[in-house]
Amino acid sequence: MNLSLEDYITEIEIQNYSKYTVKNKKAILLQFERWLWESFQMELEDATTRHIKRWIKYLLDKGIKANTTNTKLKTLNNFYKFCIKEKILKDNPLDDIELLKEEKVMIKPFSIEDIQKMIDFYCGSNFMDVRNRTILTCLFETGVRSAELSGLLLTDVFDDALLIRGKGNKQRLVPVSLHLKRQLTKYRRAREKYLKGEECPFLFVCTRTKGGGLKKDVSSIGRMGHDAVLNVVKRSGKACGVDVKLLVHSCRRSYAQISLGHTDLYTVSRLLGHNQLATTERYIQSMEDKTVLERGRNASPLTTLRKRYS
Repeated sequence: MNLSLEDYITEIEIQNYSKYTVKNKKAILLQFERWLWESFQMELEDATTRHIKRWIKYLLDKGIKANTTNTKLKTLNNFYKFCIKEKILKDNPLDDIELLKEEKVMIKPFSIEDIQKMIDFYCGSNFMDVRNRTILTCLFETGVRSAELSGLLLTDVFDDALLIRGKGNKQRLVPVSLHLKRQLTKYRRAREKYLKGEECPFLFVCTRTKGGGLKKDVSSIGRMGHDAVLNVVKRSGKACGVDVKLLVHSCRRSYAQISLGHTDLYTVSRLLGHNQLATTERYIQSMEDKTVLERGRNASPLTTLRKRYS
């Protein structure tokens, strides 16, 4: 691997990017490095705007969608910005390259009926069902990301809120509803019985191995991984005939759209951990017209005044 690329990966690891993000960025850069060498016998530092454009055409010819290509370009741009900052390069070959126009995709979130069916799928009293039901309840009630959920510590759970450690280690509080509070209490009891005295700082623990011990994460014992959380969603969705191709992010979109029926966009954005309102707005673009119309009727200023003085 290129030395500049190694330095960049080290840099984003130091900046506390998630392992998942680091893995994706590294894969994109290695892909471009390999293509550049196979096509032009050229190192990353020698690429020009012309080469970047050739790569874009190569991706599009392979059927890669514009939004995926843009993600790759953003990663490449950040790498070259790093090289300039470290005085490895003087110019960024992406300075004169615009992102591709993306097709707006209307992503339909889970309906209330879908959510209820998926949660009720885990209806048993055994540890696995109680844990998985709690995971789904937490995802739909708080809109947290899967990595945030798997990283929850016991000490992050308060009586009326959860402390969430988001991207870039930014912290935020999300409220705990009475429904979620009851489910968390039930899970904590099942968890204590399941662990049989073993200690684990993370709220959600993984299943036992064939030998009876807890599966071990690289950094800690018993922590549920990103894939394990996704499988909880996927399994219930598949069993209930619900489309879960977008997995946990569909839970976040559903949370955003449902929450906007009760509060404002800024509050929802803060609760989701978004830095910009524009990100939250993309989550609600797929809101059905009938829902928008109904909420608009309920928000009628004159109707509100008549109700107040009638």
